[in-house]
Amino acid sequence: MLRTHDLADVVYASGAVFNGLATSRLDTLDFLVTGSTAGVTSKADLALLEDLRDAAAFVVHHTAAPIDADYVVAVNARLSRSAALHPGRLRRDTDRVGVSTRYGRHEPGPLTEAALQDLIDSTVTPDNDHADNAIALFVALAATQPFGDGNKRTALFVANGYLIHHAAGQLLTLPVGDEDDPLGAGRDDVTRFNDLLARAYVFGETTGVETFLRHYVVPLPSVVT
Repeated sequence: MLRTHDLADVVYASGAVFNGLATSRLDTLDFLVTGSTAGVTSKADLALLEDLRDAAAFVVHHTAAPIDADYVVAVNARLSRSAALHPGRLRRDTDRVGVSTRYGRHEPGPLTEAALQDLIDSTVTPDNDHADNAIALFVALAATQPFGDGNKRTALFVANGYLIHHAAGQLLTLPVGDEDDPLGAGRDDVTRFNDLLARAYVFGETTGVETFLRHYVVPLPSVVT
């Protein structure tokens, strides 16, 4: 049976890369396994870890759920609970969200639930293997910024939900670039990832970041029944 802490590397990577989580990888794992906050150094980190834990728990407890618009909303509702004004609510016309990059500012328009479902349906194709589909789903959701907060974290957890749903035996992680990086990625890898993701945002060049992330598809930890 899959356990929440089997997604420890996903939790740690998403927190460290997207929100500056200062808690170490081992202390993150300890928090997920035992609930210990001994290694958590701030209230902000604790709130972030609680949100990420709840998102991970949703993913591992809903392995049979289809990866659809409702699933994406449910993930965001959990992992943005402590920071967003409206967790799990799709952006509206008046909700301006943008990302500043070295190539310019990326400000995608809002998505309706139907448009979000169309995005998922058009991104996940039967011609691709599960890892390629999960990566494409991550990039598409991150780029369209459907919510007011937590979009990249949501995209990463949804991508992993897709892999788990399809019993791929894999997880999608990210380069963290510190001494706790589970794959030994350095700061240059983090810089490269951010640059390629920015190019996907501004120019629609998705192939570069998708190819890069192939190196961060790792085996799912062995689980016990």
